[in-house]
Amino acid sequence: MDGEGGNRRRALPRHSAHLKKPADVTDSIDACANLREATMLVSVIIPLYNTEKYIGACLASVLSQTHTDLEVIVVDDGSTDGGAAIAEGIADERIRVDRGPNRGVSAARNRGLDLARGEIVAFLDADDIWYPDKLSEQISVLQSDRDVVAVGAVFQYLSRDGRRLLSQVGQDARDADARERMQRGQLSPFPIDSCLIAWADTVRNAGGFDESLPVVEDIDLMSRLALAGSVATVMRPLGAYRLHSESLSAREHARVKMFMRFVEQRATARLEGRPTPDLESFVSAYRPTRAQRWQDGAARRFRDAGVLAMEGRYVRATTLCALALAARPSYTLRRIAMRSPVRRTPGAVAHGGN
Repeated sequence: MDGEGGNRRRALPRHSAHLKKPADVTDSIDACANLREATMLVSVIIPLYNTEKYIGACLASVLSQTHTDLEVIVVDDGSTDGGAAIAEGIADERIRVDRGPNRGVSAARNRGLDLARGEIVAFLDADDIWYPDKLSEQISVLQSDRDVVAVGAVFQYLSRDGRRLLSQVGQDARDADARERMQRGQLSPFPIDSCLIAWADTVRNAGGFDESLPVVEDIDLMSRLALAGSVATVMRPLGAYRLHSESLSAREHARVKMFMRFVEQRATARLEGRPTPDLESFVSAYRPTRAQRWQDGAARRFRDAGVLAMEGRYVRATTLCALALAARPSYTLRRIAMRSPVRRTPGAVAHGGN
C-alpha cells in the first residue's frame, strides 16, 4: 500500500543469493518475518462502561494472546461500577487504565487511539473475548499484503452467562463488490467493535470514530478505512461476541436503523464526490418508507430470535425467525448463512475488494 499507513511498513532485509542456498534464504526471510511480528507493538483499546461483570474475562483473553508485545489501554468512560478497579487490580504492567467522564464509546475509543503507541491498533469491547491466536493470525495477514489496511475474523456468540454457542458471524468478502459496499456503509463483514485490527496511522488518517454518532460508529469507520485500502477476513473463529437483550441495538432497533441509513447516505455521497448530508437535518426529516419498515421489522424479529435461541427459548425463537423469513426472505436467509458454522481450513482468509 502506497497511501495511508504505508510508511509504517518496512521491507524485509534483502539477502544475497550467492551467500545461501534458496531454501536457506526462504528460511531466513521467514525467521525475519516471525521476529518482526513478535516485536511489533499492538495497542489494544478497550472502552469500559459499567461492565464489571465481564471485564476480568475480557482482559484475561487479551493477556493470554500468543502475540505478547502488547499495551492494553482500558478507557473508563465514567463508569459507576467497579470495572475500572478490577482492571487496575490486575498485576500486569502492559495494562493501563485511563479514567474520564462519560462521553460515549466513540470518544473513549478515540481517547485510546490518542494514547496508543503501537504500530497496530486492535479494538475490543469489554464484554467480549479473544481466542489465544487471534492477534497473531491477524497480524500475519496484515503484514503479508501491502494493500490490506485492516483485518477482521469470524466470531462466535456467547450467551449472557458465558457459554460459547455454535452460531457464528463473519463474512467472506471476496466477492467483487465487497469493498464498494463497505465504502458505501452497506457492509459490516465482521463484528468491528471487538474484531478489527488495523494500522494505527490509517485509522488516525481516516479520522477515527465519529463522536457525533451514538450508534453504528463502527460501520462508519469501516466505510472510511475501505477507502484507504483492502480489508481482509480470517475465515475461522478467533473470538466470541456477547449478544444480550440489554444491548443498545436490541433496545433501540428503529433508532439504530435510522443512523445506519444516515451513515450509508453520507458514505455514498463521499464516495461519489457529492456534498455529504448533515446529521441534524437528516434526523429531523427522517421518515422510513413502507419497504424500509418491513425490512426493519424482519431484522428486529431475526435479532430477537437469536437472543431467544441463546436463552434456550427455541419455540418462540423459531416463530420469530419464520416471521422474519416471511417478511424478507432474501435478507433473513443471508443472515442465517452468516451465522452458520464456518469450516476451519488452513489459511482461510477472505480479502475485501479484490
